[in-house]
Amino acid sequence: MQQQMGKDALYSSHERLLPGELKKINRKKVYDYIYAEKMTSKLAITKALELSLPTVAQHLAALLDAGLVEKRGEYESTGGRKAQMIHCNAKARVAVGVEILKESAQIVALDLYGNVLKEDELPVCFSNTEPYYQQLGEWANRFMHSLAFPLENILGIGISIQGLVSSDGETITFSELLHCTGVKRAAYQKYMEMPCFLIHDTEASAIAELWFSHDIKNAVYLALNRNFGGALILNNHILQGNNLNGDTIEHMCLSPDGPTCYCGKQGCVETYCSADSLKNIAHMELPEFFQRLRDGDSRCSRLWCNYLRYLAITVDNIRMIADFDFILGGFLIQFMNEDDIKLLTKYVREQCAFGSQRFTFRISKNGSKSAKMGAAIKLIDQFLESI
Repeated sequence: MQQQMGKDALYSSHERLLPGELKKINRKKVYDYIYAEKMTSKLAITKALELSLPTVAQHLAALLDAGLVEKRGEYESTGGRKAQMIHCNAKARVAVGVEILKESAQIVALDLYGNVLKEDELPVCFSNTEPYYQQLGEWANRFMHSLAFPLENILGIGISIQGLVSSDGETITFSELLHCTGVKRAAYQKYMEMPCFLIHDTEASAIAELWFSHDIKNAVYLALNRNFGGALILNNHILQGNNLNGDTIEHMCLSPDGPTCYCGKQGCVETYCSADSLKNIAHMELPEFFQRLRDGDSRCSRLWCNYLRYLAITVDNIRMIADFDFILGGFLIQFMNEDDIKLLTKYVREQCAFGSQRFTFRISKNGSKSAKMGAAIKLIDQFLESI
């Protein structure tokens, strides 16, 4: 009786919908259930969604024809006919993400669960010139063809940029790092076979963290990259602000008389907490710096402690407004160990005037790959919503 009431409630909630609209809603529910479970059966779907067997069978047939799900194997018999195992086809669609850096470009292909299928790097410095965009586009095209998937199964290319991007994704509105403010998406699209879109690298990184950490609701993501980045996550969404610059923590001022930042101000977080700022003050490449640090070099130890103190001040300033979880990601994470995180946590607790005994850091699940993965994941998320 209770199960029937559940069905009646379901149908009642959609009684004003046209038959075609209800069909789309139910088909999405069936696919979403299979996607979440990864492997299930027809009977399990009917029970979980409170749909009739004929309805589920109809939607399964459509999803099978589209290649979105597969039948592989059978469950053990419980006395009757063996139930077929229904799997989500993770490779039914592929998303490509590209990260544009000053010294290179990196590319990744992901399946529908965000698993890495293939990666590559183009060791060419960025240049806001026609030959660069042509070389980048041809390289991306070769990469897509090497995946051995039909191009119609590739969702597109997300391009992560070290700069702010307009709300329509068509224009780079600020990028002093790459000196490409004002460049249009069309410059990239001209030589790419698949549709592309532009996204700020920090936003892309935060998207990747949300994707792989389902327990995140409110958090601050800090990218300890060669150039610092940060994003505020509120209610599972990335705060962009009125002018799409809600994720520019790197330009908060730590000292008005500090070093000049590439943005034109002085004493920005970027000038104290980016990986490049550490490299520049140490006068050595970071692998060598951390090797000396671990070997007990007193100068490197002093510089590292200073870096962590400035990072702690940055965290404390943010916590005065948003006392959320903090996620550390980016280039420097590969060099940091548990003792570094403990020391940074200690500095944050000492900095806070109100006590921070429960404060801890989370470590990114994607490290320095977050931006290119997040650019691809945005395409996957859009596809899953469209089914």
